[in-house]
Amino acid sequence: MIQKTVALWTFACLLCVSTLQADTAKGARALDKKLIQYGWGVPTPDFIRANIREMEKRPFDGLIFQLRGGRNVLQPVKWDEAKFAEDYENCKAIQWKRFTDNFIIMLAASDQDWFNDAHWEAIENNVRLVARGARLARCVGVCFDAEPYGGNPWSYTQAAHKKTKSFAEYEAIARRRGAQYIRAVESELPGAKIMTFFQLSYFDQLLVPMDPKVRAEKLSSLHYALLPAFLNGMLDAASPDVRIIDGNEGAYYYTKPKQYYRNYHTVAQRGLLLVDPNNWAKYHDQVQVGNALYVDQYFGLRTRKVLGHYLTPDERPKWFEHNIYWALYTADKYVWCYSERMHWFKNQNIPPGAEAAIRSARKKLGAGEPLGIDILPLVEAGEKRRKAEIQKRLVSRTATIHRLPNDVPKPKIDAVLDDAAWKRTAPLAPLLALAATPSKLGAQTQAWVTYDTEGVYVAVRCEEPQPKRMKIVGEKHDDDVWSGEDVEVMIAPPGRTSPFFHFMLNPKGVAWDSDHGKVNNLKYDPQWTHAARIGAKEWTAEMAIPWAALKMQMPKPGTTLRANVCRQRRHAHELSAWSPMVKGFLEHELFGTWVLK
Repeated sequence: MIQKTVALWTFACLLCVSTLQADTAKGARALDKKLIQYGWGVPTPDFIRANIREMEKRPFDGLIFQLRGGRNVLQPVKWDEAKFAEDYENCKAIQWKRFTDNFIIMLAASDQDWFNDAHWEAIENNVRLVARGARLARCVGVCFDAEPYGGNPWSYTQAAHKKTKSFAEYEAIARRRGAQYIRAVESELPGAKIMTFFQLSYFDQLLVPMDPKVRAEKLSSLHYALLPAFLNGMLDAASPDVRIIDGNEGAYYYTKPKQYYRNYHTVAQRGLLLVDPNNWAKYHDQVQVGNALYVDQYFGLRTRKVLGHYLTPDERPKWFEHNIYWALYTADKYVWCYSERMHWFKNQNIPPGAEAAIRSARKKLGAGEPLGIDILPLVEAGEKRRKAEIQKRLVSRTATIHRLPNDVPKPKIDAVLDDAAWKRTAPLAPLLALAATPSKLGAQTQAWVTYDTEGVYVAVRCEEPQPKRMKIVGEKHDDDVWSGEDVEVMIAPPGRTSPFFHFMLNPKGVAWDSDHGKVNNLKYDPQWTHAARIGAKEWTAEMAIPWAALKMQMPKPGTTLRANVCRQRRHAHELSAWSPMVKGFLEHELFGTWVLK
């Protein structure tokens, strides 16, 4: 059944491509697509007013800009309208010509209380003030960036009333507030377009058949747990002319046309699994699929090394042109082009070939012409260069793992690392950052390993200067703890690296385990003991993994096991491992070696 589904999906993709080529032969009409600019150095109305003629020489259809009066509309403090007076005057005076589709940004970071009506009275005021600027500037809508650059209003696991209110209660109030939000926007800008950088495209892992109760449980543990409810609220109250654009931020990293097609299906069809059936018709009619572009990724401008760093100067514009073409072709209408370490409108650090790539892709698409670029060889060449560079820096580690002396009790698994067992065990070398990530870690991690006739014992001490900022995902066994902070232990049977046994633990002691063969075997449910504890400046994890869980008898002294201990510091975007890895923890061929003594 799966093979049949994949075959049908592949056929649909090929049909779309062949349709484009057939249209070319007939002289197709241009597709009505819009490319919107957004990035660091977000312009304000006064800058736009003074520079609009030069700005409109760039190959965009509009931009996302900000008001000086305020952006974080979910702040529960009522803004003074007087702060926006200068913004409003400049908005009215902007003389748009080529930039026909413009949006004003709204940010979502907030410590607001969903159940506090006074907070939401202030928020509605703030939303109206920004929406008024959009109306005065003759924008087509507003851009609502749900990513919280500060307090996260979308998390249920960190919610203020989590102990007294269920996730369903939080979903209900978030849905009510989503309706209030869209009404506030439309009070100033009826029929507004709501550009978002992501909506249901973020929840790909939940948009598959499963028990609705299981889906709700998994959703409740995610960083953006309340975002689907907020979207449902917007759909509840939106007038028929409102359009909500899912901007598919994940498209930043695409290298194949089929990834765009798959996301379109994810948002347009699978997304209905997170939409109230009463809103299915509105979702179909009023939610549009968008796409994203990330200039810094393609041209290697990011601080950490990415694929773009390993492409040649001639190859980088081709990847950019490829993604512009397919992003526009597969979007319903809007694609947003993001950049950080460059500025289109101040002519600063613009990568060579970037503007020409935009013009070329748009010209081909407008004329109904095929792209004519196959970037697969470029991507493969770049990945080959990256691998070669990284391999020069990798040195697999080996450690002697001593058996616990007979006169020393096995450790008590309580995450308090004061047992005699750990005092008698030398620590492993500190964990190192993965080679494809920044080499400097903001927090160190130390691990200890010992064993006896019953099994392997692992203790991990994770420095954490900001424990309140940790992103902790999961409430019960086999939840997606890997979506947040965790420590992970991988152990392979003697003589091989795969399949291996994989154990995860988050700072709250929620565990995940799998027997990694060709696919993750979540039916593997061994008996192992674990504990975690959060301290003032650290968190600790402790595990006892029986030999039976590793499907082996206690190995003889001198046996070597391929293994690794890893940590994900999710909120700080840090990945580290005892034995060096490249991009991820599943690179079993790079596991280190434990020599049992």
